[in-house]
Amino acid sequence: MDFTLVGVMKDIVWNALVLGLDQPESQVREFMEDPARQYASTDELLKASALRFSIADATLAEVVERYRHCNCAHARVEGAPSETRGPDVPFTLSKFATDVTLHVVLHELGHALIREFDLPVLANEEATADAFATHYLTTHLPERAPDVLLARVTSLMSEANDVPRAKWSVRGEHDNDARRAFQIAALAVAVDSRAYAAVAQAADLSERDIDNAVDYGAEIHRSWRRLLGPLWMPSGARSSEAAVECDAKDSLLSQLHGSGLLAEIDAVLRRFDWHSRVRVKFAPGDGTAGWNRSARAVTVRRQYLERFIEQGQRAKR
Repeated sequence: MDFTLVGVMKDIVWNALVLGLDQPESQVREFMEDPARQYASTDELLKASALRFSIADATLAEVVERYRHCNCAHARVEGAPSETRGPDVPFTLSKFATDVTLHVVLHELGHALIREFDLPVLANEEATADAFATHYLTTHLPERAPDVLLARVTSLMSEANDVPRAKWSVRGEHDNDARRAFQIAALAVAVDSRAYAAVAQAADLSERDIDNAVDYGAEIHRSWRRLLGPLWMPSGARSSEAAVECDAKDSLLSQLHGSGLLAEIDAVLRRFDWHSRVRVKFAPGDGTAGWNRSARAVTVRRQYLERFIEQGQRAKR
């Protein structure tokens, strides 16, 4: 194949955007098939694609290079996409993964608010933290909420379906993943059943479930509005007792810097009038995410992001 031909490169960039970088296929199709867009060279095509989808030039170039080899007959090139991922194959951060991670971090901040401000814990704290994350999104980030909640519910249902239904746990502090997905979706449709119809469908809510959620979910949202009222910084002010940290040396975590996720989390953190410094850290290594009260930090491990990336790829397939 002649990779200097714009038409050939369009197919590769299409795969890189949709499969490698989790961009909506409808938007990629509209962009690629727009007759008004003509490019004199493949470099122009790459620059225009990176600009249109707000992706760093270097990131797009890296993913495109991998997808150049997806149909080759020669030995596999390091990083080329395949059905099985070995330890030598790098992960590419996806929108699905960052959307799930935003809800995860908000969940952990729910724990932080409970502990730092001595909020009453009158029921299961894990369910309460999920409720906070969902309330914050639907109330304060309504433009982001549909995508984030759909991704989170899809992720939880993926976790649930990895286990036979007969073995879904009813023990421990955490509800099983399917139950968590249901509760998150119920609180979403309580705000707007049309806007969050896809979230309800992903969690398999019936029409009766949705009708019931509109009733009891409104009470939960009202309680969070009242509870959070005294905790905000004054209007227009931002807390100086907040920080978001990310290991820039890690090949996957470094991609967070251009994703917008770190800025979103920083904006949330600085809305609250913390008594002392609170941090959100993205760190290498195995594990998930958690709030540590003694360190006053939420830590998200790289392995958790890897899991979300793979779940997003599975959902597409």
